[in-house]
Amino acid sequence: MSQQEPDDAEPVAPIDPTDSIQNQLDRARARHGTIGAMVFSAMLGVDKVLGRKPKDEGAVIWEASGEPEDIDADGITIDVDDQTKVVSHLTTDKTARRVRKKRTVK
Repeated sequence: MSQQEPDDAEPVAPIDPTDSIQNQLDRARARHGTIGAMVFSAMLGVDKVLGRKPKDEGAVIWEASGEPEDIDADGITIDVDDQTKVVSHLTTDKTARRVRKKRTVK
């Protein structure tokens, strides 16, 4: 075979999605050999068959009407509808419980 296997010591730049398909194929072949080029071609074919386009969606940012409440100290109250309200009261007399694993002797 006339094709030379890639050398691991030689750095190869990462694949840039703005490159042409031939440049991406050449880079996959240089980085991963013939098998890399075959896998790249197969994945490119699957992508074209599915016809998906990359989505350019920005981050979703929601603004709250006020400062967040401290539910650990105040508890929480949720109005489900006009007649139903869910209230979670905190019990301050509860002490922290220490969990110990039971040791077994073999």
